[in-house]
Amino acid sequence: MPHAYRNLLDDEEIEALLEITVRPERPPTVLLVDDDPQVLAEMRELIESADLQCLTASNSAQALRRIGRDESAIDLLVTDLCMEGEGAGLELIRQLHAQGTFLPIIVLSGTTRARDVVEAMRLNVLDFLLKPVEPEEFLRTLKRCL
Repeated sequence: MPHAYRNLLDDEEIEALLEITVRPERPPTVLLVDDDPQVLAEMRELIESADLQCLTASNSAQALRRIGRDESAIDLLVTDLCMEGEGAGLELIRQLHAQGTFLPIIVLSGTTRARDVVEAMRLNVLDFLLKPVEPEEFLRTLKRCL
């Protein structure tokens, strides 16, 4: 504890402050969103092989609920761009921004439409990777973004 606080706080207050500000070390947590169960399973295994925790969601609605519940525990969002049904990846990001949630984000996509890449970058995503993702490149990107 810096000496400046010693003049302002007594020992009990310093101890209480440390309890709420010093968090136990935990591996970073990635929330992975994809509507393909096989992709979710394979990517989760890859993420966990790098000693990272991985939460999954199969659509935007699940992802929004998970983030609402566990936002402080999620360090990075990795979302597919094109998912079936409502709330594709870009819409998920827009909804998060609208509610004031600004997580670091990586977008995955099987297509390379320039319009989607530009829109993702406008939404301040950290990276845009094409599927199928090379495992080594993906892990390097995760480490860089965490």
